[in-house]
Amino acid sequence: MIKIVVSVLLVSISFLQAEDNSINIKIPQVPEVPKVEAIVPTVTIIDAKAGKSNEEILKGFRREKKVIFSDHVAPEMYEEKDAADKVIEVGDIHNGRVAAYLHAPLIDVKSVEEILKKAGFNIVTTYKVDKKGLATSIVFTNAAIQAGAGKTERGFASTLRVTVDKKNKLTSISNPIYLMKAFMQEEYDSALAEATLKTLRDNFKDLKNSDEVMKFIMLERFQFMEGMPKYNDMISVKKADHKKLVAKAKKHKNTLYTQELANGSTLVGVKLGKRTTKFIKKIGYQNAGLLPYPVLIENGEVKILDPKYYIAVMYPMLKMSQFMTISTVPGAINKDIDKMFR
Repeated sequence: MIKIVVSVLLVSISFLQAEDNSINIKIPQVPEVPKVEAIVPTVTIIDAKAGKSNEEILKGFRREKKVIFSDHVAPEMYEEKDAADKVIEVGDIHNGRVAAYLHAPLIDVKSVEEILKKAGFNIVTTYKVDKKGLATSIVFTNAAIQAGAGKTERGFASTLRVTVDKKNKLTSISNPIYLMKAFMQEEYDSALAEATLKTLRDNFKDLKNSDEVMKFIMLERFQFMEGMPKYNDMISVKKADHKKLVAKAKKHKNTLYTQELANGSTLVGVKLGKRTTKFIKKIGYQNAGLLPYPVLIENGEVKILDPKYYIAVMYPMLKMSQFMTISTVPGAINKDIDKMFR
């Protein structure tokens, strides 16, 4: 007698023949289905009677943490709350960018000087950049700015500039946040920069940001283009006894000002040669306040910012075509300053 077990499962079947000539059919066991653990999302119930508008409710949910990625450090967490609530004013960092200058309608030189003095600043020098007087540079500072810049290779941040530009009917003021970040590098003092900016905003009317805008984070390693000098690529003009170098600078006819800093360094403002200064006419009077050219005497060495860097950072929207029209100027600047200390 044959016993047959019928299965409708489409699986491989093993046949085993027993001694009594019966055939046993062995059906394999069906494998177990893996267990899946379901995660139920948390449901937040909003009480419609709480008296909050939809906008207020949504604003609360938007206060979430975000990640900032940096080239130098691991991702850092920050709260969006403060940034969302802060009112952005002229000169502030906005969307990671900052204006190089604060612009106001044309103000005469005497009035600019009076405003600066009233605001607590000291006038270091007032200098007519061109023969016709279309552009005048007013160099100013205060005790806090000087103290902040009294560190090694940071003396270039000890002054700010105002350009009275009659040609474009414009008053252009250095934005402390922009200039201090560029010249103080990793030692940038945000509290000092923001306090200085607030003082300027409080005393100059109708200010607006210049169109010359730069990514704030890029200022520390700014260069005109790949392969061009950065802030730290300073040019050493002369090495000698520190006091003798300072004395020589003070006696020279092209020295417009000297400024002693807390660390013993001296910042010198140099009037460049007439032919050298003409580059302003080619690239724009609005930023002519970069002159007089700053020279730093520190630890028995005369140093300047490489002109290819300094001109570019003071004219951040400078085009390559414009730069090529003044290609001989960096060399001419080096020669003008070198002559002073021979």
